[in-house]
Amino acid sequence: MNPQPLLRLLSLLLFVAFSPVSDCFADKSKEELEERITANLTRLAERQQDLRWAIPAEVIAQAKGIVILHSVKAGFIVGAEVGNGIAIVRKADGTWGAPAFVALVNRSFGLQAGADESVTILCLMTEQSLKVIHHGANVEVGIDLEAAAGPLGAGGEITSTTVQKPVLVYTSEKGAFAGASIEAGALIGDKKKNETVYGEKMDAILFSGQAQPTPAGLRLIEALNGFAGQAAR
Repeated sequence: MNPQPLLRLLSLLLFVAFSPVSDCFADKSKEELEERITANLTRLAERQQDLRWAIPAEVIAQAKGIVILHSVKAGFIVGAEVGNGIAIVRKADGTWGAPAFVALVNRSFGLQAGADESVTILCLMTEQSLKVIHHGANVEVGIDLEAAAGPLGAGGEITSTTVQKPVLVYTSEKGAFAGASIEAGALIGDKKKNETVYGEKMDAILFSGQAQPTPAGLRLIEALNGFAGQAAR
């Protein structure tokens, strides 16, 4: 018997049970959700401020999409996690589109032994990797898509082998940036939040190119362009 469907269902049930932590099913105002986008920008900016642990400019410049997640470990079942965050992808012209709200349904991804929470950033480097944020694709990072710990340092160089990895993973452990623990992780769109801010579902926001970024979304886009610097695309 294949245990994967049962494990995925269990992870989803845990996700619902931990809604006070992940807050994915609570009604929020548009203003509160703007603050969520800003909070995720802050998480990314804090990492980029430490040049030893920053995501290299060229990784950000070449990424097709980026996901920023804040996740919390469910202590009563080993390896279970819940969390939420945002995803953003490039439009057809190469510029960043509006960020969408996502939720994490996960068994063991990003968290190190003994850590209760972490910030995980996924750099989606290939067109194929964007499937992880397509509704209904049922794609898990670390199972259906190969993932690797990303190179570190603001001036870090990436090779052709690096950019061929579908997903580069960066994670923190209680604020202390550490190597990625990669096993399996699935993302779903946070329907309520996306419809509150945009009146659209996740796929329409990320892939139609028509969704208009909010002020917080525009600040995120500006920051990503700044973090990419002058790296060649």
